[in-house]
Amino acid sequence: MTMKVRALLVAAVMATTMWLAGCGHYVCGAGFGDTTCSSNGTGTGNQNGSASQRAFMYFMDDKAGQMAAVGLDVDNSGTFAPIANWVPPPTLTLNGSDGGMVIVNKTYLYMPYSDGNLYGYAINTTTGALSVASTTGLNLPPFVESPIAADPSGKFLFVGTAAGVYALSINTTSGALSLVTGSPFASGIGQPVQMATDGAGKYLYAMDGTNISEFSYSSTTGVLTSVGVLGSPMKMLAGEISGKYMLGITRSNGAGGTQLDNNVYVFSIGSSGALSSQPTIVSTSQTPSYIIVSPNGLLVYTFNQDDQSPTSPTEPIVGFSFSSSTGALTNPTTYSGFLSSIGKMDQTGQYIFAVGEETNATAAGALAIAVSGSGGLSSALPHTGAAGSTFAVTDEP
Repeated sequence: MTMKVRALLVAAVMATTMWLAGCGHYVCGAGFGDTTCSSNGTGTGNQNGSASQRAFMYFMDDKAGQMAAVGLDVDNSGTFAPIANWVPPPTLTLNGSDGGMVIVNKTYLYMPYSDGNLYGYAINTTTGALSVASTTGLNLPPFVESPIAADPSGKFLFVGTAAGVYALSINTTSGALSLVTGSPFASGIGQPVQMATDGAGKYLYAMDGTNISEFSYSSTTGVLTSVGVLGSPMKMLAGEISGKYMLGITRSNGAGGTQLDNNVYVFSIGSSGALSSQPTIVSTSQTPSYIIVSPNGLLVYTFNQDDQSPTSPTEPIVGFSFSSSTGALTNPTTYSGFLSSIGKMDQTGQYIFAVGEETNATAAGALAIAVSGSGGLSSALPHTGAAGSTFAVTDEP
């Protein structure tokens, strides 16, 4: 696999809170159907030459057992860099493996941990600092990742375990959590590997890699009601804003010599919340390991990985146009300048924050990638140094 340009200059992971300075600035202006790349020394991060959207990226430094954070355009700096004077939340230190994190209403960050607790933090929207808002004991099993999902309205959290799905109400004033009566709700599947809500905030889906457990939930109480279990190898689903479709991938990337799956699956959502048993299958040029839908529902990106590759397992980002009327994915574009196995978009849809890799390096780095109105990707900001695959992103409220 050959990159057109070096989009991510990846540094080796150093000590817990040490970071490497950016080493070279590159810009890749692209639109669906074309890609052009050139060297650039401006250090800006969007199409018009300035990083003007403040955002924060929080991720786990797994070696240190604590959280790290970087910021985009903090203090109108126009940069993407570690947050100054960052102090990791003390309750996170060496608590073990996390099971993902979500940010609700740009205000609170939540994360389940293998010590059995769900942690909540209030976000300082000026500095990016975190302060403890809530700690809720869920009796999670040790060293097992428990995936988390948030209701689009910001009222509820859902945490998946082998014992069932916990539903929690969020106090929007304090961030405090309270268990919804009936938790955990039986899922009828094994330990979930991922969970997702639909874009309209009516349904919840939990996947164990063999089956999808389907729930509807009350917008008032958060109580879950099972609507069935669908036999499906999906390991990840993503909702879109209309609430008509869920987009899925199997994450079958050839690990252990298994077969590659280069498809994206588009499920229609029935009136009860049940997914179509025969989804639309869209073949892609790469092997999806992660999928996101833009906040406006018009763009879809896959982040890709091929463990059978003799060179680099991490593959280019692929972008699509999406129709909420038909569920069609069209105009596939491969961004060969951006290699990434995972990425997330800020709530405005202006940036993708990706963890990527060069073909000649083994350490990962985070990059802020600007998204044009037509879906094209570009970046002239240097990477921030090391980054973890468990992270969450929020823009300025």
